[in-house]
Amino acid sequence: MSKVLLEKMIIEETKDLSFETMNEILDFIQFVKEKKHKNFIKKSFEKNINYDLNELNKVSLIHLEEEFSNYKELYPYEA
Repeated sequence: MSKVLLEKMIIEETKDLSFETMNEILDFIQFVKEKKHKNFIKKSFEKNINYDLNELNKVSLIHLEEEFSNYKELYPYEA
């Protein structure tokens, strides 16, 4: 079924409904759109957080490698 046909069917099915029922349908449509928008934002946020954490890990690893380069020469172990 195409989107255009689906839209026409929805309009046809709602023609004889009361004002209150049409308001409920509109509320439901707005709820679904808002839910979809929130899910998109949540996924986008999670994706950004994961990217940032991955980048932070790379920076931390570079820092640690620099911090401990020549560690054995600088701090020899004496028993």
